Amino acid sequence: MSIFHRWSVVGVGVPVEKISLCINKLLRASTGLMIVCVLSCLSMVSIAAVPDNVQNVFVSNNCLNCHSGGNPSGALGLDDATVSENMLVDIVARCSNNNSKLVDPGNPEISVLYIKLASMTPNCGGVMPPGGPLISNTDLNIIYDWIVSIGPAAQFGLFAVAETNVTVQETDDSVTLIVNRNLGTQGQVMVDFSVSTVGTDTATSPDDYIAQTGTLTFAEGETSKEVVVDLVDDDVFEGSEVFSLTLSNPVNGAVLGGAIQTKISITDNEFDNQPGTFFFSRVSYSALEADGTVEVTVLRSFGAGGQVTIDFATADGSATAGSDYQAMNQTLIFEEGIKNQTINLTLIDDSIEENSENLTLSLSNPGNGALLGAPNTVTLTIADDDAPGGGDPDPDPEPDPDPEPEPLPEEDVEFEAAGSMNFLLPMLFILLMMSRKRK
Repeated sequence: MSIFHRWSVVGVGVPVEKISLCINKLLRASTGLMIVCVLSCLSMVSIAAVPDNVQNVFVSNNCLNCHSGGNPSGALGLDDATVSENMLVDIVARCSNNNSKLVDPGNPEISVLYIKLASMTPNCGGVMPPGGPLISNTDLNIIYDWIVSIGPAAQFGLFAVAETNVTVQETDDSVTLIVNRNLGTQGQVMVDFSVSTVGTDTATSPDDYIAQTGTLTFAEGETSKEVVVDLVDDDVFEGSEVFSLTLSNPVNGAVLGGAIQTKISITDNEFDNQPGTFFFSRVSYSALEADGTVEVTVLRSFGAGGQVTIDFATADGSATAGSDYQAMNQTLIFEEGIKNQTINLTLIDDSIEENSENLTLSLSNPGNGALLGAPNTVTLTIADDDAPGGGDPDPDPEPDPDPEPEPLPEEDVEFEAAGSMNFLLPMLFILLMMSRKRK
């Protein structure tokens, strides 16, 4: 046995367990089966390797020597793809008391390697990587699919969704989801599917989509199928909503992979799902002092997704807080879908005759991704109803029943002076004509 153990160490890296199994087969075989056993042993000790993406998981998560040395799974050094294959597949875990294998082909749920990677409290030895944190779901799915792929899936196939997350618009008529049959394609196989609201999903059927269940049948050699889901466009603001496609119950030898569910997110078209832009409803406001209050409206446009905030404040102009109006400085909270809020600003009516006065209203500091639009600073003018001529002029004044006649314009009754040119010129002309006649 020592010679085989040395071969395992300095040769191709085949573990003692596999060499022993091979020798035992040869010793028990009849002459007629000897050739078959030899070929089986040669296959067993040939240089096999885990897929590159599997070895990359070990490398990127610092698992090359996760449990080497004195750890419960001692000597588990995953130095390269070949060593990883020979150290894991069909090898009984040293921490196991029931002969559980590090990798049981086709059965990730009972494979010690998968349990160590998936749980912070494995039932055999310590967690991988030592002390955590656990590897990502993406990496865990790679390990899961690899373990499945070296079982019956290599012959009959492994079912998985093409995408785990899909985004659609509420205005889309439908969404087409792809289910793949990976690895083996031998024979006819089937898998059930369900389109429904599960877990924390928020979309509902039939308000947002049409739920369905069914069975996908793959003919021999067929590698993909489509599931078409009808969408429903309503006129209610709801924000993004989610529903799921889930695979289950594979038959005829095929198995499920790690990615068996697609989350479909519906983007609401009532708004563009942006937090919005804030501005005043008018470029200026006006009121009478006697009105008591004035309504100021803040609008939220170009989106109403999520809860957002905006600060509102007043500032003195010629009007003075406490004398002409009550100052305000507050944060307005807009819940998801709310598009406007009205602020009631209190005016103070005094008995002092004064001219119209003004103050400034402003918006600032939009929160949670919202934006500031225009106008975001406006003037409020307060007209005083105490001053003569104050307030708004009477639009329809009553006519005076006895109007005073307007004086006629004064005529210039004073005769023009005799020396004026307008008088002298005609007189000179007449005298000249009379003197010529006498001659």
